[in-house]
Amino acid sequence: MKKIIVLNHKMSMLYDDVYHYIEQLNNIETENDIVVCPSNIFLEAFLNNSDYPVGSQDVCAKLDENITGEISTDQLKSLGVEYSIVGHSERHENSMVINEKLLAILDANIFPILFFGEAIDENYREVIPQKLDAYLREVENIQFIIFVYEPEYATQSGTLPNVEKISEVTEFISKYLEDKYHKKPNLLYGGGVNSNNVRDILKIDSINGVVIGSISSDIKEVHKIINNIS
Repeated sequence: MKKIIVLNHKMSMLYDDVYHYIEQLNNIETENDIVVCPSNIFLEAFLNNSDYPVGSQDVCAKLDENITGEISTDQLKSLGVEYSIVGHSERHENSMVINEKLLAILDANIFPILFFGEAIDENYREVIPQKLDAYLREVENIQFIIFVYEPEYATQSGTLPNVEKISEVTEFISKYLEDKYHKKPNLLYGGGVNSNNVRDILKIDSINGVVIGSISSDIKEVHKIINNIS
């Protein structure tokens, strides 16, 4: 079964590296689906030159306001962006903002990549349903959403839970969403993914892909990860 590999560059790519990276990315041969999410300033370069779909790392939900430094769903759509990340814990946004962004992304016919997870001292069985219910308010169909389970402590410390724990939590999430929406979710794992652990993570039945963080801006690491998946 094909997997989804999301490359979330964050802030780690420089302009001098962009076109070499795109060239090397285009040379990758894989049956899996790759989505690349560069910084907003490089979106056009990737959209015009990459063989793979492009996503934004964030979006503003306010179409009727002029907010300096933000980017709207209309602007993303006009560029040809197909995906947009929403809810990443690094942004420290409340559930209302995440819900507004999610609804705006869906309304623009862009695929949301929705992040969520628990802190190290939180009970995932209590926290994750609360977060998902808040984020998905007014959402009736989850088929266009890519869900990403990313425990907050994995992004903060770089230490991911063991495979057994990831399997336990993602099976719980998958069942919760399927019971509520009557459709199996498209569920990925993010947080600390690298070439050494990606194969074991993708053996988990409830996971259909991974999100790779800042190391995804290193094309050599991307090649290693893709090779270890194949």
